[in-house]
Amino acid sequence: MALLDRMKVELPEIWSQAQVVGSWVWLELNVPPLDSIKAKLHELGFHWNQARNCWQNPCGKSRPRSDRDPRDMYAVIPAAAASMNEAKPGTITPKEFKVVSLRECPVPESMQTCETPENAADYWRMHIATNRYFNPECECLAALLLNTRRRVKGHQVISIGTLDTILVHPRDVFRGAVVAAAASIVLMHNHPSGEPQPSEGDIKVTRDLIRAGQLLKVEVVDHVIMGNPNHCSLRALGYFSM
Repeated sequence: MALLDRMKVELPEIWSQAQVVGSWVWLELNVPPLDSIKAKLHELGFHWNQARNCWQNPCGKSRPRSDRDPRDMYAVIPAAAASMNEAKPGTITPKEFKVVSLRECPVPESMQTCETPENAADYWRMHIATNRYFNPECECLAALLLNTRRRVKGHQVISIGTLDTILVHPRDVFRGAVVAAAASIVLMHNHPSGEPQPSEGDIKVTRDLIRAGQLLKVEVVDHVIMGNPNHCSLRALGYFSM
């Protein structure tokens, strides 16, 4: 770890290409390094292994010579992973994130545009209520992500609560919309009781999220509550008047 820490500071341009193989640190470079980098590698204890076509540092621990590739015998760990795994307790290590789509959700032409509560309810029944993570016995909050033409870009399941309660925070509600560059969202959640009428809590949370969306320039188009078999729209009920 001390060697990797030094490399991260003194050779940041090649540090991420290092690998830990057993007790050795290996560097396989696509192009020959500059003379200044070679000098620094020698200073750090690396040597060029002609047979393996890589730079190696035994880290002070010798190993019997073998014709086998050590990577067949030892785990190969990238330098970045080794640094994260052995971080000191209590330290915060930044990470690089990526966002990936979980699955394709094809819909007929009639459902590609979400302009009415019925459109949203149909999408819920097709792609949210039928998914394996959905629990009809608990309240489940989701957001449909729409573009500027109110076409559905996708959806995000935000939270799964209990029989009659769900935790909602604007950060979680709008995270997916911001990442997906959505122009607006439709909030949706189910009532396991089957009665879709909104509670006081539903109304208050909806108004809080409308205000949060105004700050982010992401419009909350509606909040549709799914019952069984009916649904209701808070916008249609007049609760979007601030």
